Amino acid sequence: MKQTVPSCSILAAAGTQEMMNVILSILRELQSSVQQTGLLLRVTQARTITEIKQKIVPSGAAARPEILLYSMSRSDAACLDDLLLIAGKNPLLQIVLLVRSEVQAQIAYRCRNYQIYVLSLPLRRQVLTEMLRMLLHMRGRLMEKEEELQRMRRKMNEMGVVTRAKCLLIQMRQMTEEEAHYYLEKKAMDEGSTKQEIALGIINLYT
Repeated sequence: MKQTVPSCSILAAAGTQEMMNVILSILRELQSSVQQTGLLLRVTQARTITEIKQKIVPSGAAARPEILLYSMSRSDAACLDDLLLIAGKNPLLQIVLLVRSEVQAQIAYRCRNYQIYVLSLPLRRQVLTEMLRMLLHMRGRLMEKEEELQRMRRKMNEMGVVTRAKCLLIQMRQMTEEEAHYYLEKKAMDEGSTKQEIALGIINLYT
């Protein structure tokens, strides 16, 4: 079976081609450094806040960006309200915002209640690279926690279904709890099914 390579979708946005080239260069270096972990960075591009909105809610099979790296120009400053709206509607989206140094403190204050990290220009490559590394690490930890949570939910759901089936066997067939437990296990083994599948069959039969 072909193994799927884990990937992270990053949306790079900048108002000028020069700044976009810098961002893409940093992302290429980052990709090279994380290759050993087996992570693939999928990068898409946007020029305006309108394009950013379109990419945040993609059509078709396009992946929804998990990180937005946005270099905000002077003309883009008026779009901050739109960016805050995007952040509010997409709480899982991590945003790294690059702004002019003279407005960094003001914009950082306005973004303080959102998942937005504001860095000042001129750009220090090392700082931005480390910020992105941190976000990727946080993303990995969150995915591990989410997978663990999903496993727990499936286990709890299975336990609930099996318990309900046992109660029905006790009620409808006058079995003891031990007999109902043995019945489910043996039937699952005989039919090559899981206990949950057998339990669902019993529930459907008696309800």
